[in-house]
Amino acid sequence: MSIQLKVHPSFFKEFATKTWISPFEIIKELVENAFDEDATKILITILNNGSIVIEDDAGMDAEGIEKFLLLGSPHKKIESISPKLKRIRTGRYGTGRLSFLTSFASMKIKTKKNNYSKCLIIDESSLNQLFTGNSLLNEIEEKPLSRNGTELSLNNVKMNIDPLKLTKEIRKLAILRQPLFQIFIKRADQFTEWDFNGSDIVKAQEIQGYHIPVNLDNGQITGEIVVARRPLTEEEKGIGIMIGNHIVVRSQFGFDAKLNRITGLIRCDALTSRFADKSAIIEDDAYYNFNKSVKQFIVDEVIPKLSQYEDVLITKEESRIYREIDKVLGQAVIDNLESVEIEEEEEYETIEDKVSSSNGNSSNVNSISITKSETQDDKVSANERYDHKPIEIPNIRQQSHTSVLEHQTIHPESEPTYYNPAENLQISPVLQTAENLNKMEEKKIKTLKRTFALKKIGYKVIPYEDETDSRYGFTNENVVFVNKANSAYKAEAERGDEFLLRHIIRIVAEAIAEEKHPEGKDALELQNRLIGEAIKIHNLHSRKK
Repeated sequence: MSIQLKVHPSFFKEFATKTWISPFEIIKELVENAFDEDATKILITILNNGSIVIEDDAGMDAEGIEKFLLLGSPHKKIESISPKLKRIRTGRYGTGRLSFLTSFASMKIKTKKNNYSKCLIIDESSLNQLFTGNSLLNEIEEKPLSRNGTELSLNNVKMNIDPLKLTKEIRKLAILRQPLFQIFIKRADQFTEWDFNGSDIVKAQEIQGYHIPVNLDNGQITGEIVVARRPLTEEEKGIGIMIGNHIVVRSQFGFDAKLNRITGLIRCDALTSRFADKSAIIEDDAYYNFNKSVKQFIVDEVIPKLSQYEDVLITKEESRIYREIDKVLGQAVIDNLESVEIEEEEEYETIEDKVSSSNGNSSNVNSISITKSETQDDKVSANERYDHKPIEIPNIRQQSHTSVLEHQTIHPESEPTYYNPAENLQISPVLQTAENLNKMEEKKIKTLKRTFALKKIGYKVIPYEDETDSRYGFTNENVVFVNKANSAYKAEAERGDEFLLRHIIRIVAEAIAEEKHPEGKDALELQNRLIGEAIKIHNLHSRKK
């Protein structure tokens, strides 16, 4: 009697429904499939009932639909270049066809290419037949599409999909940077075929900064690494590792502490991604060689560039505005939320003062520290600040999620201070007095960067400046980043300090509201209450002056 190895029907259901973890990944997978088949336009429609329709202008004929429905087919790996536009394909194994079952009950496939058209339904019942080797799909008699293209309707959603988050996730796709390819997204009450009215184009986010091209191992490893000009969110940090045109994972290659300002993409087709959902890289010999090459490139080319890139100019006027925000918004939070007692501690850190002598000899290194009391004294003279007397600097300390990261900066009364993102330091402009002009050509003192701590609410605010970033600001944990290049910031700044102060209060209040009450309605009410209370306190304080 022969013994058989069998496949249980539940195997296919487990594989299809427990591989892709979110509806956003599912939609991105289906968008990449359309790209692989030479689509030039994709329209994503989010219906009010939760259904999602993904349309493109690349239809399938009988051969194309057969390949689409052959699960696990390696045809994309074998035919890694698309037939018409010669694109490098994102997919390899054809495992994403059933990914929709994680978040939707069924998918309707409607396609047309010249004289061929087809309309099919795939649902959970289709999986139960796969253990026999094939599954007969239900064909639907419907009016064919009015154009060559494919329409995928994901129906009976199992969870709510946030349109804003979906747009944000779509923007991460590397294929958005490819020529002759556009993605549009819209919301609608009812679906209308290939209707772009009310849709918005989704563009890849360009990060301004110092761009470093990558070309290693005779062109086997290519791409670009960027030292970002603005602060990066957690999702933006790290170097995206690509196989084909798909970003598999982001990595900092073991340099986590040094590469907070590093992003970019590197492609290596010799690597192998996980078979199921392409979300991890197999650590084989090709991976170890790749990892070694990129690490060496980071050491040789990237890290030396970090100290060369400066960005935001922080003015004394902005410092005054943020101190005012600390007072009024802090009081508004105390009046509206339970206050938190914060124990402030001081630590000290020694920094180096490197002085280059005029005769070209190696410089002496003097230990310098700066006292907190002197950092708060604007009347200390330039000579007193820059002599070689020991001064103490408070070190950065984070005590809890409600504690404050306290940063202080000393700078001359007449000199601005430049924020150096690479080293988390500031380089103050060179001060030369009559006494030391003959002793040195250059003198730079590195001190801790200035941020604006809102002590009563456990946040800090860091301004940045990036014209390519459309956001007026964003929040990362207990840090609120404010974009000075945003049109709203510029407009309010031109109207005067009072309007700029209110603009920044609104940004910070929004961050507080989202953390305290993530559910939308309560967060909005809290935000408006904080803004109104803070402005009322500020106006009262201004009248007393």
